[in-house]
Amino acid sequence: MGLILPGIISALFLIFVALALLPLFCIVDAARRSSLDFERADSNKTLWIVLLFIFHFLAAIVYLTAIRPRVKTAGRT
Repeated sequence: MGLILPGIISALFLIFVALALLPLFCIVDAARRSSLDFERADSNKTLWIVLLFIFHFLAAIVYLTAIRPRVKTAGRT
């Protein structure tokens, strides 16, 4: 029992840190991309930064799966 509890606490701490850093990564990623790339992808840079601040993890998942790939592709053209 003595070795299991610290392991669980360490695992939960790592998960918490990852969940806290994911929205931060997305905010930095969105801020570094140009507004023109967002416009080409039919999106809004300011809106996504605000959404990432307000809805943290949920907005980060949507941004990473739906918005970031479109903006990234729009930036290459």
